[in-house]
Amino acid sequence: MTPRMLVCMAGVLLAVDSTAVTAQPLAEVARLEKSRRAELAAKAAGDDAPPKVYTIADVSSGGRLTTGGAPAPSSAEPEEPSTAEEPADEASAAPDEEAWRNRISAVRQSQQRAELMAEALQNRVDTLWADFTSRDDPAQRAVLEQNHQAAVDELADTKSQIDALTQEMADIRTEARRTNVPPGWLR
Repeated sequence: MTPRMLVCMAGVLLAVDSTAVTAQPLAEVARLEKSRRAELAAKAAGDDAPPKVYTIADVSSGGRLTTGGAPAPSSAEPEEPSTAEEPADEASAAPDEEAWRNRISAVRQSQQRAELMAEALQNRVDTLWADFTSRDDPAQRAVLEQNHQAAVDELADTKSQIDALTQEMADIRTEARRTNVPPGWLR
């Protein structure tokens, strides 16, 4: 046999052998994934134990995190009930991600509306000034001057509102940093 014939026969054998190894049909993979997710949901629904919340005390205790429920007392003395008021539910004590997102987005939207209004007012001020300078009639100029002054005053109010909203956004970000809110919640 020639080398060419051997290569051809090896190719034919590989082609025939590769048809025996087939991938799972996509429908089978989807069915298995659906059943896996259903099992996870059933397990999560049947779990009555609350999830473990790691605190600063857990992290600062020598770098060892506790995995059980309550930590064991370190001394033989009985614990005294604390007199400080503790929140009944930690989740209700600190706002969640949705609350932070809603809070920052409300201020951001108000700021964007105020900036849009400021641009429109600046355009109106410029237009009224152009009309004022192009008129010769004193009566028309007086009306245009009053309208111009009103628009300038409203523009100043809107700019002060933008400054206040910018400061409010900075205050929210500072408060979020102090309460260890993840930065992604404010985007």
